[in-house]
Amino acid sequence: MKANENLEMTALALEEKKYNACASRAYYAVFLAGIAALLKLTAVRAKDNEWQHSQVQAELNRQLIMRSKVLPADVGRIPMDLMELRHLADYKSQSVTATEAKKATRRAERFLYAIGEAFVQNP
Repeated sequence: MKANENLEMTALALEEKKYNACASRAYYAVFLAGIAALLKLTAVRAKDNEWQHSQVQAELNRQLIMRSKVLPADVGRIPMDLMELRHLADYKSQSVTATEAKKATRRAERFLYAIGEAFVQNP
């Protein structure tokens, strides 16, 4: 799964002290896992097969947290929080700190774990 590949890259980037890259990959791990969850667990589909970041965030919360309660509520903010950190990493002059990068990695791991559990419980 592409999400796992991006998560693996967060660990490598963290190890190499590439904190901006770590934050960016943490976000994309979550974004791609969110898409996989929507495809597997809901009828939501992207228009023209192009997923909008805000659409994935909104539908995860609407469909999988609030409506069906397939995902725990504590993962609901993770995509948005990591998107904000990715914007800092990719578009701003300041950089992501080591602490922020470590936290982003842990949050991405938590999110992917929750998605994995949902897949096991909803085959």
